[in-house]
Amino acid sequence: MKGAIFTGLAEFVETQCGLKTWMQAVEQSELSSNGEYISTELYDDAELVSLLQTLSTLTGKSVEALSRDFGRYFFSTLMSIASKYVADINNLFEFLEAVDSVIHIEVQKADPLAYTPALFYDKPSENVLVVRYMSNRKMCHFAEGLIYGAAEHFNQVVKISQSKCMCEGDTHCLIRIES
Repeated sequence: MKGAIFTGLAEFVETQCGLKTWMQAVEQSELSSNGEYISTELYDDAELVSLLQTLSTLTGKSVEALSRDFGRYFFSTLMSIASKYVADINNLFEFLEAVDSVIHIEVQKADPLAYTPALFYDKPSENVLVVRYMSNRKMCHFAEGLIYGAAEHFNQVVKISQSKCMCEGDTHCLIRIES
């Protein structure tokens, strides 16, 4: 996983909980990197899992809630990088559909080793988008947070639910977004 995720998590935790909490999480987690991250380097996915589990213990928030909150927080960082590819998009659903068909393609061009989730879309009605999410990383709750961050960016209020979740043993996640 890219170091940018870890540096973003550090910033998020420091902003939300304080530097002391981040330092405790690094000390209490088993990290081969020792919690020293460079945004352009790659790190073991297990380090993120370990940090989130430790942060859950330290804060009393579930791993899912922390992942969701972090995704919401981190959206602006990702959008600052991707905005040039989606500058003409002005609504949430159109943006979400461009994630896989535009943004992930550009990520792959920039870094052929980058691993992005597979996303498939169904739009059963004008105000509902269902995203089928598949990833070995099982970061669907982080993805939910990114969706909330995107909704805020486009000044849209959404309700998100999951009827299937890889974290619960399903083969994919079904994330339903209602606006």
